[in-house]
Amino acid sequence: MSEDARRDAGTEDVSFGYKSVSAPEKRRLVSGQFDPIARRYDLADALLSFGLHFYWKRWGIDQLALKEGERVLDVCGGTGDLAVLAAERVAPQGQAFIYDFNRPMMNAGRAKVRRSRFAGSIFFVEGDAESLSFPDMVFDAVTVGFGIRNLVHLDQGLGEMHRVLKRGGRLMILEFSLPVHRWLRRLYDFYSFKVMPLAAGIICGTGGPFRYLAESIRVFDAPERVAERLKNAGFSDVRFRRLTDGIAVVYLARR
Repeated sequence: MSEDARRDAGTEDVSFGYKSVSAPEKRRLVSGQFDPIARRYDLADALLSFGLHFYWKRWGIDQLALKEGERVLDVCGGTGDLAVLAAERVAPQGQAFIYDFNRPMMNAGRAKVRRSRFAGSIFFVEGDAESLSFPDMVFDAVTVGFGIRNLVHLDQGLGEMHRVLKRGGRLMILEFSLPVHRWLRRLYDFYSFKVMPLAAGIICGTGGPFRYLAESIRVFDAPERVAERLKNAGFSDVRFRRLTDGIAVVYLARR
């Protein structure tokens, strides 16, 4: 059976951290990572990133130069941080959609959205990022916050994001990577595999999802390869910027 046929049949092997699993199994495992930590996910995010994720997300949204009245889709939107930031800029005439396949994560984000002044402009949609349930060319901007590592077929997901963007629409992806400097990478390895799972176990009751996080970062594509895949998906003006020595990377592109 060819690789394409294996992919269509869902029988090809893909990475789940350091393990190799089938495509359906990865979908199940990824979703299962978030179920037990959804309620305390935001707290863990803030503490384990030392608050840096707030800076990364706001910086990424700022690069989109969103305007009132625009429509934004936050793919793999989880608890809605990026959608809330986007809504601050596009409301009241515009809309922000949180799109995720994990219901507990979205449920955890509903209280946050209710506290926002622009809650009436934010909507939740449950679905698969590799098959977006929207027509072609309906969004002015698409965002993804630390979610593309979890896609089973990254190129298919990027193609879907390209499809739903209007011509001239903007894409902003935030994703983890590895530090540029060797000394920081060694420290980051120790933190990722020793400190973070232990701390996460105290905060969330389980460290397993954070071990997967550390592994998935290390098997994921380098920023240069992600940029290449964005171009192959049809995006133009593709560029990326490393933040905090490369621990996070912001990718920007246009349809």
